[in-house]
Formats: sequence, C-alpha cells, structure tokens
Amino acid sequence: MAKVITVFGATGTQGGGVANALLEDPEFKVRIVTRSASSEKAKALQERGAEVVEATFDDPGSLERALKGAHGTFVMSTQTFTEGVDFYTLEIKQGKAAADAAKAAGVQHVVLSSLDAVKKTMGFPCPMYDAKAEIEEYMKSIGLPLTAIKFPPYFDNYLSLKLITKLEDGTFEIGYCMEGAPMHGISVPDAGFAIRAIFKNRDEWLGKTVGFSGEKLTIQQHADTLSKHLAPYVFKPTQMTSDAFSQLPFPGAKDVGDMFKFYRLGNPAHDVELTRQLYPGTRSLDQWVQDNKETLLSALKSA
Repeated sequence: MAKVITVFGATGTQGGGVANALLEDPEFKVRIVTRSASSEKAKALQERGAEVVEATFDDPGSLERALKGAHGTFVMSTQTFTEGVDFYTLEIKQGKAAADAAKAAGVQHVVLSSLDAVKKTMGFPCPMYDAKAEIEEYMKSIGLPLTAIKFPPYFDNYLSLKLITKLEDGTFEIGYCMEGAPMHGISVPDAGFAIRAIFKNRDEWLGKTVGFSGEKLTIQQHADTLSKHLAPYVFKPTQMTSDAFSQLPFPGAKDVGDMFKFYRLGNPAHDVELTRQLYPGTRSLDQWVQDNKETLLSALKSA
C-alpha cells in the first residue's frame, strides 16, 4: 500500500516542489493541505492524483484531519511581512500547531523545512530564520521522528525577476546584498526530488539535518552566468550593503537585510555533494538557466 505523505504549502514554491516529486513515485500517496481546495493550483494537483484537504494552522481539528493516517509529512511555515503583524510569533505558533497535530496523529516521519538559529550562533537576530529554528527545537523536544532540511536562496526566484531591478541604462541589477561573498543556491524542483529520497529512506535520515545546495557562487558569477545565456541582456550585482538594505522603507526590510548579513557572515551549512547524493540530477545555476532560458527571456522582455 502506498504511504500517505501530507504536504503543507503544496500550492506554493517549496511544498509544490515536494508534491510534484512525490506524485511521480507510486510508493507514495500525496495529500496536500491548502486553505482553498478550489484554487487553480490545488485543482491541478488533484487532477494529478493528490488528495486535497482544506486546513489552517489555527484550526486544530482541520490539522488532525490533514494528518490522520499519514505515514509522513512535509511541514513548512510561512512569514507575512505586514505592517503591525508579529510574524515571528505567528510563524512559531503555526509550526507548533503542525508539530502537535503530527504527534497526536502518530506520524512516523516529519520532514521540516527549517533554517539556522542566527541569534543563537551569530549574536544578532534574524527572525525569519530564528522562527524556523525554534520550531525545529520544539519538534525535537516533543520527540517527533524528524529530519530537518534547509533551503538556500532559490534559483527559481529569477523566473519572476525577484530581486532583479531594471536600471536606466537597460542593464539588470541582482539585489542579493552579498558584498562579494559567495552564496549557496538551488532549484526548488531539484530539492523536491532530494526530499523524496529522504522520505524513501526514512531510517537513514531520521535525526539528521540536510542543507541543500546546487552550487555556491558569488553574485558576480550569477550575473556572468545570466548574461552569458540571456544575451543581449546584461546583469550585474548590486553594490548595496545588507545594512543599507535593512534601512529601506518597507515591511520586512530589516529582516531580509539581516538574512543577507547571515548569508555573508554566517557560512550556512549547505552541502552540494550531499544534495547530489540524494538527487543526482541536482543542477548548477548554469544548467538551470539553460533549462529555463525561454521563460527567463520572456520575463525580461516584459520587464
């Protein structure tokens, strides 16, 4: 009998990558959790064979239904950068609610999308990381059978031109404020297949932490790769510092600036070799850009 895996965030980027990978493997039956079963993304996954369950983190009964009979679950929490919203506390509440429901349901393998405890290790707060680290610690404290995975920035952000700004001279600036330091990155669909391998080999990965990476490059190297494959468009790294980014006038700017600071100073524990062990098809940025060239060119043409 196929093992039921409940996937949180399946209509989003991370969870979508996990759901897509699991749906290709008959060993698993995918159950996706969504706030709206009528959304186009939920219906598309349902048409591919996923079971769709409506649930929210603030409704324990709905979480119980989502996890009932599940062998495993992929859990991810989300941030909401809205003025006046304490997303740090809200995210921890989400994660603990999912943890408690998984414990009550007797789930045998929880794969958590976690991140590093920046305040604890670096001495400065980074709430969007620290919240996930606190959720991980809570899951360990209640004895969940856990594998923690950690995503670096996504190559896929370039598909929507996220952190890409078109300048007056027609060139494109990449907004990762790394100040010359290298940064790990990965394609989210590739990470989805790596997570599938973790579910397929539960005993090997229980109690372990895996930091994904397809490649570690400077932002200048990102710019060179994009410029090479997407000519005549030209890319260059931003000269903005992480501290300057933190001062920008929009909700969440300081949190994102602190994230860049951690990327630059904290040396997050991501492992290219281990990621490729889990999924040999894991792509470098160069390979990923080639595979997505037409979509990227179309986005740039409309910018």
